[in-house]
Amino acid sequence: MAEWSNATMTDVGADLQAKVNAGKTKLTFTKIKVGSGVNATNPLVLTDVISSKWETTNFVVKQEGKIVSVDTFITNTGIHEAFRMSEIGLFAQDPDKGEVLYAYLTDPEPDRMPAEGGSVVVSQELTIGMVFSNTGNVSLTVNMGALVTHEQLERHNSDEHAHDDRFNAIIQQVNNMITSVDDSDSLAKAPTLQLVKTLLRGLNIKNATDVVNALESERATGLGIRYDFSNVNAWYICLGKLFGNLIIQGGKQKAGEQKQSDPSNLETTTNKVIFPIAFTSNHVFHTFGIIASDTSIFWGNSGASTITRRISKIDMRYEVHSSYQTMLKADSIIEWCVIGI
Repeated sequence: MAEWSNATMTDVGADLQAKVNAGKTKLTFTKIKVGSGVNATNPLVLTDVISSKWETTNFVVKQEGKIVSVDTFITNTGIHEAFRMSEIGLFAQDPDKGEVLYAYLTDPEPDRMPAEGGSVVVSQELTIGMVFSNTGNVSLTVNMGALVTHEQLERHNSDEHAHDDRFNAIIQQVNNMITSVDDSDSLAKAPTLQLVKTLLRGLNIKNATDVVNALESERATGLGIRYDFSNVNAWYICLGKLFGNLIIQGGKQKAGEQKQSDPSNLETTTNKVIFPIAFTSNHVFHTFGIIASDTSIFWGNSGASTITRRISKIDMRYEVHSSYQTMLKADSIIEWCVIGI
């Protein structure tokens, strides 16, 4: 059973960290190596692992406050000889020295990684955690998951309920985003934000493989979810990989000025809106509303409103022209919402 109890920042790693603390550079991790070496001397002076058997530049760095974690998966793909995983090296980029061994970790009771081409293909999750204190000190930890065979992983990935908890947690994160940046008063002023919450409650993902491929990180930002609700007059949210990069945008503005020279012949009024961010597809659904001063609301072609819509692509964003032939008061508000990719 793996027991990564010995974690050390090397001398060159400490030198790099001092530069980071002084604001001279940023901490950028470059590589992870796993080896079978046993260090009998001082690990502080090492500049590389002793006997490298596997390495990767494919990992995810997550930060939550002063805690940073580097996550990856170790597999036996490309490993021609079984070995004991007794050492790990975490590398980073030094502006003066190039790539350096930032941290070195050892395991006195290492797990065995089988060679490729055996009876099983295995994978093991690896997380290197770092806690940064106010004094500039760094504490290191390692968490190794259990060895999982390729068959077990495929069975897990094909289970449509395997990731329900994590998926629902991501949905909750998006809901929390909206709630945290818009108080109840703002939501009342921009009812289309409630539409976003209603939509999220009805979303469901049945293809667990899509979830596995998209879950580079449990943080919403790692899934490509981005948003800006700071302006209720023009807001957007992109729901990222799990939802096919679906984009919902909305806002509101004062209704255009109306002229009525003949009471029986009301002229058409046109409002023009340029969306906050660009869509990439022409398949865009647009809904349009009129909020009159007496709080009555007309959506689409309902009520007394007659609304036409025309969407065109201008300057990498879409422009929408919404026209209506219903009499509005001077302080009426137009509210709009668009959904597309």
